[in-house]
Amino acid sequence: MNVKVELNKDIDKVKKIISDYFLDKRIKIEEEDYGSRYIFSMTPTKNKSSSKKDFYTTVTEMILEIILNIYSKDIITKRVSLDKTDLKADEKEEVVEISKEILLDKENFGIEKEYITNQIKDYIMDSSLINIDGFIRFRLKELEYFIDVVIEKGMEEFNAEKEYKEFIKILQYFVEVQEPKHDLVNLVFQDKSYKLLDENDNLIDSDFFTDIISEIDSEGISKDDLLVSSLIVIAPKKLIVHLDEKHKDKEIVKIITSVFQDRVYFCLGCEKCNGQIKIKKGK
Repeated sequence: MNVKVELNKDIDKVKKIISDYFLDKRIKIEEEDYGSRYIFSMTPTKNKSSSKKDFYTTVTEMILEIILNIYSKDIITKRVSLDKTDLKADEKEEVVEISKEILLDKENFGIEKEYITNQIKDYIMDSSLINIDGFIRFRLKELEYFIDVVIEKGMEEFNAEKEYKEFIKILQYFVEVQEPKHDLVNLVFQDKSYKLLDENDNLIDSDFFTDIISEIDSEGISKDDLLVSSLIVIAPKKLIVHLDEKHKDKEIVKIITSVFQDRVYFCLGCEKCNGQIKIKKGK
């Protein structure tokens, strides 16, 4: 019972993957260096029939990780370079990185990864040597179709992020052109709402928000939309955000931080937020 894996790239990364998979297992690992190519030989030190299934399962998972972590980026880069000619060089790089992250997420593409896993396992059960380059090129042609699907998902995320950045720039512009109505505003998050306090801890008049709603299309407006709109109209010189662990990862906090940038400060704990703050700016 022995499997040899032959490949020709990122040998140090491959060694790390192999080491991680067989760290606590009784497997003898030998390396053969042929200059431009490397062969890793794996043999169980105890040839028990009961461990045969586990051995081949572990080797299969290891090979899958090598393919996804090391070989997939070159495939993704090539496909993006050839197919996404309307993108700039830096945009292509961003799509490649996003696509790879999507691919490596264990929650994504379970069916496709299971198919590849079965193909790998069937191969190494029949042959003791797997040349990964040749296996991908001649026995795993479906990988290219799979990668195309991954790239399209990457493009969707890239476009969504691009639209988000453009949206934030527009809001930043509105803030810059507004005359500040308060030097300082405290934003205090509550269970399902929030309140805005001025520099003297006085509640900012609720009639103010009513006026804002009357000036914008209020159909379907959410509390978060109203909050952002209110803050943009107020355009405080300094915005102190008070929130606890429950609220710190909310999307609205990310938007406010992006829009108001250096004007935003996070409270580290006070009477307004009950001393429950465990967040710093930028986290």
